Amino acid sequence: MNKIYKLKSSKAFEYIHKHGKSYANNELVLIFAPTKFNLKVGFSVSKKIGKAVVRNKTKRRLREGFRQMIPFLNQHFNYVFIARQGAKDCDYHKLVASMKHLLHKAGLVENINQIDTIK
Repeated sequence: MNKIYKLKSSKAFEYIHKHGKSYANNELVLIFAPTKFNLKVGFSVSKKIGKAVVRNKTKRRLREGFRQMIPFLNQHFNYVFIARQGAKDCDYHKLVASMKHLLHKAGLVENINQIDTIK
């Protein structure tokens, strides 16, 4: 994923947590808030999920899935995905399906038919 899409500062994460809306399923929580600038995304995987290897693998899968969805998303929001316990047992396709479900549920996808083509 390109650096311009990364949400880095802790202040940005705090702002999204305080002022954003959230949706959840068994694997992930999506929190999003509007922004004047372009889309940015952050991923949070707690130590409760597992050791560093498991956390990093989960983040890599989430980043790759989100990277493929960027052209289809509303560009004026910042997103934070938080992994839940169910995420550690999921394969890549299940995590991407979970992300698609949350984005569709929140109404952030501009064209749902095109996002279904992502594997």
